[in-house]
Amino acid sequence: MRKEWNKKKFAIYLRRSKGESGSTLNQLEDLLPTIELLEKKGLLKKIDKRIVGKSIDKKYKFSSERDLKLEGDIFNEGEGASGFKVANRPVFMELLDRLKEGQYDGIIAAKMDRFARNYGAFSRYAYELFGDEQLDKDKKMFWGLQEQMGLGVPGFEGETMNAMISSLMDWGALAKKQEIIGAEKRRKGTNVDKGYLLGSKPEWPGKEYKKKVSKGVNYRAAWESHKEGLTDYQAAIAAGKRVYDARYQSWRGDTKWAKLWLTRMKAYEELGIIDNWLDSIDAVYDFINSLGAYPKVNFKSTEVTNLLKSTAGYFAYPAGVNLANTDEFIIFPYPLDIGIDRLASTKNALDLEDFEVLRELVGDRELNLYQTQPRAAKK
Repeated sequence: MRKEWNKKKFAIYLRRSKGESGSTLNQLEDLLPTIELLEKKGLLKKIDKRIVGKSIDKKYKFSSERDLKLEGDIFNEGEGASGFKVANRPVFMELLDRLKEGQYDGIIAAKMDRFARNYGAFSRYAYELFGDEQLDKDKKMFWGLQEQMGLGVPGFEGETMNAMISSLMDWGALAKKQEIIGAEKRRKGTNVDKGYLLGSKPEWPGKEYKKKVSKGVNYRAAWESHKEGLTDYQAAIAAGKRVYDARYQSWRGDTKWAKLWLTRMKAYEELGIIDNWLDSIDAVYDFINSLGAYPKVNFKSTEVTNLLKSTAGYFAYPAGVNLANTDEFIIFPYPLDIGIDRLASTKNALDLEDFEVLRELVGDRELNLYQTQPRAAKK
């Protein structure tokens, strides 16, 4: 950064590509000491640390209508945002609009490839802001802290940087594409990529458990009973989970089931996904019961088989999972984002263009018990 830029207003841009370790929260934590040092030295105008865009701590789902209107100077694209598809990044496109409107004089990122992997794709949307057609005083800057270089820098120095960065970005893009192609060849068509992974899943109506056809379980009623302060016994009754007690010669609430599943649901609440999980269960129940036949017949239908295969991983690990004996963290798509009817009508979920299982490195994530897959026993 240059001393003469200290009156310019900069924004911070955060992005992680699919498959990269860590999160944009980690990226921000790495950036902040440098940003604060530049502010202290008078090389950078004060940055408003509020977040625009995707939730940095993932406490809520992204809404473009709400989250792109927020105030702050830190713009978070989140994880899984492609460096090749610039137009598919709503937070970055919003930031470009704000540059054009004069709200900012430039953008700072950890590295230049956070803006884009490919110089041509980036220029298609941003060249008018930093290119030769602009007078030096009107150019907007895109600065990479790691490279200590940027686009839109005035004068001969800027022309030299532009030439170097365009070359670096294009060679970097080629290497990244080769990496992606190799990874896809290894992964394409696996059960995990199709959404299937074994684990504890809800009890579905029509499925046989211990030679008895289930009528289903009301997980939402159990959770609401717990939230109202009722006992495990009462929660089990509300859920419709009863066991025969020979001592009393009567059917009673299954407290063992309640303890097991309420513990799980408490963890899901801590992870911020309990509502999505319950909504998805209700949607699957509604679909099974809408098929018009007896539950046992419905459950064995092709549609339900398709649906439960492609959502098995999500229902077992709705907040993602670290695969046993690996450094890989898997995030399954939220069924209601894809559509229950679409999942049910498709034998292979990979045929749906918006169905994507994210594979990332665990990195330094702090995992909940319900985000870990039991390790296989050693023989």
